[in-house]
Formats: sequence, structure tokens, C-alpha cells
Amino acid sequence: MNAITTESFLPAQLAGLFARLDPQHGPALQPLLQRLVNAQAAGHVCLAGLSGDDFALLRQTPLAGKPGEYTPLIVDAGGRLYFARQWRDEEQLAAALATLARDPQPLPASAAQIDALLTSLFGPPGAPDWQRLAARLALQRRFLTISGGPGTGKTTTVVRLLAALAALSPRPLVMAMAAPTGKAAARLTESVRAARDALPVADAVRAQLPDKAQTLHRLIGLVPGTARPRQHAANPLPLDVLVVDEASMVDLSLMAQTVAALPAHARLILLGDKDQLASVDAGAVLGDICSRQAWRSDTAAALAAQGFAVPGVVDDAALLADSVVVLSKSHRFGEHSGIGQLARAVNAADVPAVRALLAGDSLPDVQQLGALPDGCGLLAQRAAYWQALDAGAAPAALFAAFGEFMLLAAERHTVASINSAIETELERQGRKPAGSDWYPGRPVMVTRNDYSIGLFNGDIGLTVQQGERLRVLFPTPDGDWREVAPARLPEHDTVYAMTVHKSQGSEFGSVWLALPAAPSATLTRALVYTAITRARRQFVLAGSTAVLLAGVEFAPPRQTGLAERLWGRG
Repeated sequence: MNAITTESFLPAQLAGLFARLDPQHGPALQPLLQRLVNAQAAGHVCLAGLSGDDFALLRQTPLAGKPGEYTPLIVDAGGRLYFARQWRDEEQLAAALATLARDPQPLPASAAQIDALLTSLFGPPGAPDWQRLAARLALQRRFLTISGGPGTGKTTTVVRLLAALAALSPRPLVMAMAAPTGKAAARLTESVRAARDALPVADAVRAQLPDKAQTLHRLIGLVPGTARPRQHAANPLPLDVLVVDEASMVDLSLMAQTVAALPAHARLILLGDKDQLASVDAGAVLGDICSRQAWRSDTAAALAAQGFAVPGVVDDAALLADSVVVLSKSHRFGEHSGIGQLARAVNAADVPAVRALLAGDSLPDVQQLGALPDGCGLLAQRAAYWQALDAGAAPAALFAAFGEFMLLAAERHTVASINSAIETELERQGRKPAGSDWYPGRPVMVTRNDYSIGLFNGDIGLTVQQGERLRVLFPTPDGDWREVAPARLPEHDTVYAMTVHKSQGSEFGSVWLALPAAPSATLTRALVYTAITRARRQFVLAGSTAVLLAGVEFAPPRQTGLAERLWGRG
């Protein structure tokens, strides 16, 4: 849902409808409806913190009811106000996840056979190995969430995990991988193919592993304008195993529809970083699922015997016991990595550590600028990209050069200003014709799914000259490239810079984060952490340390009831 202001049309529509349905109380509901709509626009599923007057009004109107009643507004036992659809999505998702998690699977082989297989895939057991543990749990359960920051081995773990499932299955398994955006799906495809080809397994096992990820929208047949997706409980997906990557980006409604489309016997594996930004639309599904960890007593005893420091609690009654594994060892950012140290300090809200890391000069991969340079200075950061373009580099080399640098910002107007400044400089240098949107080298990001030509929100393309015409190159999931005429593109933006939200599912060699001039509601701890962890080799902060620290301290929770449904109070 896009941001909705008090002048928007939707609340007026709702107010009119409610006034017709309940002439006595409907008009008085308008301020409360506006607050609920605004809360959803900010990513909340429901509205908490209602006043006594709010509750009195909701008790009087027949338009509000208790959970399960057929009313457009629902007030739950925790005093949260929902639109009925969001309440239903949350209720159904919680029930479906609980059903998955509570359905133990008989081990398909003896303990010795399983240990031998896991050793062939993960190496001999040594120090406590959470990746190996995740694979063993996946053999025993139908639901597993694997969370971890960049470089912690989520993709490696899931490929080996899938190989274990395939190797031990008495029949070939049908597996699928999906992600919330086309960009994330393409990156997952690339990562899984590389890991799959290196597996020490028989060809028959490797052949069962998925070789291509797709968007969740395409997987379940969710097309804008349709009443419901093509795949649903009455027409489930023909799958045995579904892997959903970048699950932090999946909103409540999409996750509910995806889980509802699984057949009764299927396994669901979620991958993502619980500390990243939550979805743009309402919900914080991955964060709610990972808000606690619990273990069954036999699992906890086995972990302790193997030397694991068991996190969370031991609770056989917990709905999601044995269903959440958190990987913490980063193979990308070592102990002495400045990027890794800064990301960990931000995540821990350790303000003194963040300040010290920025103030010191011993971290070559972390730097700070007082402000962004002008358009000329920003364009100079992409010198390698323009050299590759001028040299007629192959698409792979061109995209690699482009991916070595990215400017991120918290707010869209900052992104627009940066892109405009760079294009003004391109005009001054003669690379961009004045008054024309299109020119060789223009990078674009698709902002709306277009199923007819197979381009999706988040896909990045690069414009090249081919003879007398311009074409936009996009990578394909099979490692090839496709060309699209500029006139055929769906909605798109120039992308020398992008918002941190849009950067999720990507990584770049060097990342610069442009801070706002003052603290804002957009600049949160999750946003700062997400920006830092997009960088592979260098992170540059452009702006005030005080503004950054205000963002590190600002971590507003999303208002949902899912964590309580899954984990209970406390």
C-alpha cells in the first residue's frame, strides 16, 4: 500500500461506506478509520494504543466485532483494531504455520545413515555447527526458518539441506524456490546453481534440486486486479518443498496467500535476515517468527550434549519449537572487518561503539564524509562503469562494473535529487542529450511487475547502444541476457541511487549511505543496518554522526498480533 495522507480518497470512501452502513455511529468513526489506514500505510497490520473513547465507540457500532465475527472491523483480545481482511490473514497464517511446525516427520533413515549423509554434505562434525543442525531439523519438521546476516551461509545451508531431503526421500521430490522480487529471485538462482554444482551427491539427487527461483507473485499466480491467486487452498501448488528467500521483505498478505497455497504434505523453509528492514507493505512476518527461539526438551538436551550454547528457552508447548535457527558466524565479514563490526554495533544499538568506529581511522573499509560531493564527484565514483561501457564490454562485465558502487538514501526525494544531479553532469559532459530521458549508459530499475514481458519490480537494466538504436539489457535467471526496447519497459526509474528499501536482496562493492539533514521517521536502526550490510568491501557514511546515532537508537516496532499468536504473551 502506498503512503496515504489525511487528504487521500480511500478514507473518504471508507467513511462514506461506514456512514451508510451505520448512520448513527459511522461518521464518528472517521478519525479512527483514518488512524487505522495511516497505520497500515506505515507498515502496521493493526492499530494499538486505543483510548477509552475509541473502545466505547467501537462497542457501540455494529461495524466492529470480536475475532471471528462478520464485521468490517475486528478488535482482538489484546485491544488491537484491525480491518477484517488483515485480521483474517494474520489468523490464518498463524494457524497454518502452527500446523506445519507441529507436524513431526518420521526420520527417513537411521541416525547413522543421516549422520553419514550430513558429513558428506557439511563435513565432519566439529565445533557446534548451526548449518548442520538446520539440515537435521529440516528432516524432522515441515517448517523451518533460517535467519542470518549477509555471509552467514543461508543459501549454502539450504542447498545442502535440500540435497539431504532429496537423497533420503523414497521418491523424487518436487521443489521450488521463490523470492518477493525478481531481483532477489535472480540472485537466489545464481547462488543456488553455483552451490548445487559443487555438491558431492549423485546426479539423480542433484536433478531434484530447483535450478531457478521465481517471484512469489508468479509462483502463486497473483496478478493485480484478480480476486485471489491462481493457487490457493482449493488448488494448491504441486510441491513437496518450498524455499522462500528474503522473507523479511514479504508482507503479511503475500505470506498468508503463499502458505495457504501449500499442499497438506509440503515443507516450508524461510530464509532471511530478521534484522533487516521489514516489508514495504503491512506486516513484519519474519521478525515476528524470529522474535523468540524455543526448543523441545529432547532437542535442547541433544544440543547441549554436542556443546551448543542453546539460545532461547526450552518449551515443549511452544508452537514454533525447533523451527527457528539463527546463523551468526559471517564468512563475509570477519572479526576484524570494519563493516562487520559496524553492522553488529548498529544491530546491538551500541551507540558508543558506533561512535568509536566512525571516529577512528583504523578501519579501511568504513569511512565518513561530512556531505555528498556534487554531481561531478558522484559521477566519478562510477568511472569503471563508464569505461566498460565505452569499451563495449560484454554484459557480464558491464553489470559487474555497475555493481561495484551504489548510493543509498533513506528517502525517495534524496534519491531523486542525486539521480538528477548526476544526469545534469552527464548532460554537461555530453553523454546525455538535453531533454531526453534515454542515452547509452542509463541504468534503470523496474518499479512495477509486467508479466507480459517478464520484468518485475526491482529488476535493474543497463542501456546500451546497438547500431542506431538503444536497448536495455537485463540478466535472465539462466545466466544469459535479454534486450528490451526502452518503449517496451514497464514503469521504471533511473537508478544511479536507490532507497535502502529497494536495495534489499542486492549487494555492491562499495556502498555510500546519504543521511538526511536531521533525524526522521524513515531513518531507523533496521534501515541503517540494511544499508551497511549491502556493502562487500567498503561502506561510506555521508552525513552527520549525530543523525546516524539518532537512527541507531530509533527502532519502532511494527504493530502486529502475529508474534503473540505464535509465541504467546511475553
